[in-house]
Amino acid sequence: MNAQDDTARSPSPVSAKEFAARLSSLHPGRSVAVAFSGGPDSLALLVLAAQWAARRKNTALHAFTVDHGLRAASAGEAKEAARLSAALGVPHRILKWKGEKPATGIQAAAREARYGLLLEACRNVGASDLLVAHHLEDQAETFLLRLSRGSGIDGLSAMPASRPLSEDGMAVRLLRPLLDLPRERLLATVAKARLTPIQDPSNENERFDRVKARKALSLLAPLGLDAARLARTAAQMGRAREALETETARLLAGHTSHSPLGFVEMKAEALVGAPAEIGLRALAALIRAVGGGQYAPRLAALEAVYAAISEDSLGRGRTLGGVKLALKGGILLVSREVAAAQAAAPLLLRQGEEGVWDGRFRLRLDKAPRGRRFEVRALGSEGLAALRAAETGLPEVPSALLQALPGLWDEGRLVAAPHLGTLRHGVQVHVALRRMSWPDPAKEAEKA
Repeated sequence: MNAQDDTARSPSPVSAKEFAARLSSLHPGRSVAVAFSGGPDSLALLVLAAQWAARRKNTALHAFTVDHGLRAASAGEAKEAARLSAALGVPHRILKWKGEKPATGIQAAAREARYGLLLEACRNVGASDLLVAHHLEDQAETFLLRLSRGSGIDGLSAMPASRPLSEDGMAVRLLRPLLDLPRERLLATVAKARLTPIQDPSNENERFDRVKARKALSLLAPLGLDAARLARTAAQMGRAREALETETARLLAGHTSHSPLGFVEMKAEALVGAPAEIGLRALAALIRAVGGGQYAPRLAALEAVYAAISEDSLGRGRTLGGVKLALKGGILLVSREVAAAQAAAPLLLRQGEEGVWDGRFRLRLDKAPRGRRFEVRALGSEGLAALRAAETGLPEVPSALLQALPGLWDEGRLVAAPHLGTLRHGVQVHVALRRMSWPDPAKEAEKA
């Protein structure tokens, strides 16, 4: 083999034009951040992003490095990442994960903490998009990991190139412009830039499942199951998931009514008359919305409740995911379980502040004595008693629905129930449902 053959077979660096085309298709804003560990992948991303930002008018680029503090070398690596970022002319900030670390599930906890810190940092600088360096092999490794855990279509779907980083507050998107590019091309990009990336030893530690999946890819490749093939399969799963979600949204939009008080009613006949997969997804969506949860219930528990609805055997009702489900006259009532609402962490507010309580309601304290801090927690029976004593007119619904609503408390006394009335002069609080709307896909298409 001659030198010319070697050159032909070596991976080519990602060109500025290629990267710009990929990122432009995601419609980034004028302030963009990069999640930057200093490793080969994120270094390639920062090199390309710096070139892109330099050619784009009125664009601000930021780099953020999270120091999890899990290894003795992490602080030094974060400083080296700062040096690399400075060499590329990109403003940089180190974000530290403080507080106690869990004894188990450390990787999942670190991931959650990382994205929380990155989201806060993006909002602080006004960045509407956060770029991450996930690439082709990452897509394939994720597919293998989820396959090993018995995931269905949702779990096996490809990582999207764009997704919201948070459902609340200033909108920030997570963008993955490198998803279809192999790791070797990113390494070639770093080599061309004549920069030395940071090498994280945990990336070779076979105690971690992702490292095992990475090594398994080399064993599967001779069978035709290489990274590109697995990534294509994940993309096909993604299209199937999108179709299922569209049908689920159509079912919910056509057969549910939601109350500002946080409960939903749905025709049971419509739920169980739909294909089982659509019905199960709709039920999961209802439970997640009404319960304020981040994730759907486990499939086995969900199937059991779905079967009880189908057989009209819910009895006096069942609870799942902090939600009570009951049938009356062919209508399924989905409401927040009072005990779960009472167990929700309190939200502390001063005048002008806002926040989310119980994952269900966004509250904003518009008017209150300055400097005084109020507590948002469930009304419960105590709050309802205070409202009745003040002769507040209450809606004619089961009291459990009202007890699960938020109340504004001051030193143990109810000040206001945002949905129902205010008991103290000079206090105004606004409340809105966080998520309980299922727009009809057909009508949305007509608007477009």
